[in-house]
Amino acid sequence: MAELIKPNQHLSEAIAQLYLLDRDFKKIEVLAGNLEVRSSQPTFAALVRIIVGQQLSTKAADAIFLRLTELLEILPANIAASSSEELRSIGLSRAKVFCCQQLAIAILEQNLSIESFTEMSDQAIASQLLQIKGIGKWTVEIFLLFCLERYDILPSGDLALQVGYQKLKNLSNRPSAKELITLMEPLKPYRGAAAHLLWHYYRNLNKLGTN
Repeated sequence: MAELIKPNQHLSEAIAQLYLLDRDFKKIEVLAGNLEVRSSQPTFAALVRIIVGQQLSTKAADAIFLRLTELLEILPANIAASSSEELRSIGLSRAKVFCCQQLAIAILEQNLSIESFTEMSDQAIASQLLQIKGIGKWTVEIFLLFCLERYDILPSGDLALQVGYQKLKNLSNRPSAKELITLMEPLKPYRGAAAHLLWHYYRNLNKLGTN
């Protein structure tokens, strides 16, 4: 995944509107320091990185992705032409190898065009990506938020967001994915901006002594 960077103007404006809806979120930067976010261009490589990160810690996923970049240039043709054994040797699971290769084949066969996503609705993008076995709701949502800057996207199944919200609101229990959607419903259309803040808060929980 890309290095942590300062939020761009579009995100900063969304966050300013978010603060008007829920001032609790303003406490995050006071406690955890100035917001830093992960952001990438909407490319095949970025989507592969998100697939690599499914159900893994950021540290583990970064290590595997680094080995992948050292093995080959991350282009659809290169991924499709690689053997399963070669890709698995760097730490990718069999399922993730299959997913990345099916994505690459779909692009090569022109059944899917990441370049066209900037002009498409969230629903249309999800419809295309979810046809690839191994790409689920979380992967689509992370791509929409990190790569396409769709700032109302809420990856509610993300553990870090659930924990971050629980700590921010001093809840006795971590909200489920469904509960988090309900709790953050009033924050539309800035739930993605709230998610960036909650990830920032979660990354700093150990430092803050609130884990």
